Amino acid sequence: MVRFKVKELLEKHKMSRYKLRQYSDFTYERVNQFYFNTAKSIKVEEINILCEIFNCNVSDLIEFKYDK
Repeated sequence: MVRFKVKELLEKHKMSRYKLRQYSDFTYERVNQFYFNTAKSIKVEEINILCEIFNCNVSDLIEFKYDK
């Protein structure tokens, strides 16, 4: 299962979902999809934006966990 670590990155950077929305121009719904791990897909452009905002690598943003 692929999991987005946006919630953790927001907490680490002391940033709100509202601020992320302002910095990224994502819709409120899209930010919530990343925050609550309900997003079914992600565009490379979105990965680039998030990595720039959080100054991180893709591995800091997305993780893969095996479902048992």
